[in-house]
Amino acid sequence: MPNCFRVRSFATFGIALLMWLPLASHANDAQTKMKYTLFCSGCHTADGRGSGDPRIPDMRNYVGYFAAVEGGREFLIQVPGVATAPLKSKELSQIVNWMLRTFSTDQLPDDFQPFDEQEVERLRQYVLRSELGSTRKALVTRIEEYKKNN
Repeated sequence: MPNCFRVRSFATFGIALLMWLPLASHANDAQTKMKYTLFCSGCHTADGRGSGDPRIPDMRNYVGYFAAVEGGREFLIQVPGVATAPLKSKELSQIVNWMLRTFSTDQLPDDFQPFDEQEVERLRQYVLRSELGSTRKALVTRIEEYKKNN
C-alpha cells in the first residue's frame, strides 16, 4: 500500500473520529439528563431551581461553589438523596458532573476535576444524616467567604 494512501486513510479516519466525538458527547449528555430527570428532578426540578422546600435549595448559579470549598466536594455526594440513589457510582458521577456544568459552571473553581466512579463509590459510603443541616450551614459560610475572596 503506498504511503500517501495510508496517510490519506489515517487522515480520513481522524476527521471522522473528530466529527463523531461531539455527537457521542451530546448523546451521553442526553442520557445523563434523562437520568437526572428520573432520579433528581422530583425535588430539584428540571431546571435545578429546587422545589421551594428550604431543605432543597436552588442549585442554579450556586452548586458549583461546593466544589470550591473544603468539604464541599464530599458533601455533594454524601447528601442522602445522592448517596443512596439507586444508581451505579459511574452513573451518579455523570449526573453530578452534568448538574455542575449545567446549573453552575461559572461557579466551579478553575482547577475543578470532574467526579469519577471511584471517588463517588468511596464518598457515598458515608451518608450525611443527622449532621446534614449543620454541615450544609458550615459549608455555606465557607462559600460566602470564598465568594468574598475570589
